[in-house]
Order: sequence, then C-alpha cells, then structure tokens
Amino acid sequence: MRAVTSLDRRSFLLASGALALAACGSSKGGGSSTAGVAATTALVPRFALEMVTPGTSRMPFSLGTSSALLSDGPKTLTAKVVDASNKVVIPSISANQRRVTDGIVYWDFHPTLDTVGQYTIILDGGNPDGTAISVNDPKTVPIPYPGQQLPPFVTPTTKATGGVNPICTRLVGGPCPFHDITLTDALASGKPVVYLIGTPAHCQFGTCAPGLEFLINSAERLGDKIVPIHAEVYTDDTATVTTPAVDAYHITGEPDLWLADKTGKIVTRFDGAWDQTELDEALNALVA
Repeated sequence: MRAVTSLDRRSFLLASGALALAACGSSKGGGSSTAGVAATTALVPRFALEMVTPGTSRMPFSLGTSSALLSDGPKTLTAKVVDASNKVVIPSISANQRRVTDGIVYWDFHPTLDTVGQYTIILDGGNPDGTAISVNDPKTVPIPYPGQQLPPFVTPTTKATGGVNPICTRLVGGPCPFHDITLTDALASGKPVVYLIGTPAHCQFGTCAPGLEFLINSAERLGDKIVPIHAEVYTDDTATVTTPAVDAYHITGEPDLWLADKTGKIVTRFDGAWDQTELDEALNALVA
C-alpha cells in the first residue's frame, strides 16, 4: 500500500471538491448557464488552497458536477468574488480555457485579493453557492511564494543522485535535460530560473508528464535565456517516500513550478496544471 504523505492533500481536495458539488446549491434549481455551463456546475480548484497569499494569485480551476470533473467547456468563463460577509469584492473576473491534454482542461483566474480571509468565487450562470477560496497569512505559508527569494537547494543531478533512482521518471525519450546542475548552481548563474517538482510516472492527475514536456519545449525555444531544473517527487518507483526536494519546499501536491528572475526572486508560481500557452506567456514575460 502506498504510504500516505502530504502530497495526498491536493488529491483529496480535487476529488472531494468535485463530489461536494452535489451538496452545493442543489435546492436552488437548474436551468441553463449564460456562460454555457449548467447551473449545477461549479469551479473545482486545481491548486493548493492553503498556499494562497495576499496579492494577485494564479488560481486554476476545472469545471465539475456532482460526480466528475468535466473534460470540456466554454472558451471563456466569468465569475465574481465575494468575501465572508457576502460582499462583492470583485464584480467580474474572466479566464480563458487552457488544455493540458484532450481530457484535462482548466481556466486560470488571477484575482487580486489583498486581505487575509475566506472568499467565494461564483461562476456566472453556474452553481450559485460558488466555491470557497482563501487568502492566508504569509506567516503560515511554508511553501515559497511570489515575492520571496527562491530558496537554493542541492537538487539531485545525474552525477550526484542523492539516492534518488530514477532521477527522472519522464515517460518518453529518457530522462529530461534538467538534471545537469543543482538548483543552487542555477540560482548562482545570474539568469532566470525555472524550477519544477513533479513526477511524470506517478502523478495523481496526469498533469506532471505534460507539464514537463511543455517545459522542455519552452527551454528548447528559449535556449540559454533560462536555466530549468527538475526534481522528482519520490526517491524510487515504489512512490512511497518523498525526496528531500519535496520536504525542503513543504509542497502539498504535484506538479509545482516556480519562475524566478535573474536575482532569484519568485515572479510567479504554477501548481496543479498548466498548458503550453500559459507557460510560454509567463516565460516570455520573465525573459523580456
């Protein structure tokens, strides 16, 4: 049996989030959504709720019903955000559809919420009870977040694996090319750094493998403008013991991706899911 680790938390949140929709707003009627989704449909977070801090945050959501995540939907979704007192704090916010694979789609909202507290994001035309989100006191958030310096860490390399075997579980094409130097060395390079923690072979929701391939594509396009580093989640293929890289960053799910500028400051953080277009947009801004 696979050991329970902190990485199970996002899996639990995603699974329970979709199923919990059955209890949200079920007495408020059906009908068609002006956004092209059913009135029983709601947003299901693909990110770690406990890692959101004040400011502008990337929040990727999939669409879910009472029984499943959906594999398609409108090209654009709009929503509003209310606070704990039901006061509207963001009247309208939109997100475009992003596609990781044929069966995995998400919409990335980027709300600006400067006050710690509980909020609800309500999909226009969707479930009227919305989806709970939170903004946490930065003092309680152990994972590195935008605005901080990306902490150096001696990640495993092909010459010094640190007991991690395999060092890369890329599904096709052999190990990825992001294990030649450590994260510590990358941060000393004076170039923007892109740091990925993910396990293509053991990912719970199938987003690690495409996420790595997207980064490989981007790195080939950008050449030496960035320094990408990849670290695995588990020490071996039994997928029972997390690596020191995971423990050092206190991550609660995979994949996770940090984009840091040439000074090492985190510009943005992706987690849960991303596609080629969103990654390229962020990297183009990083190297501009």
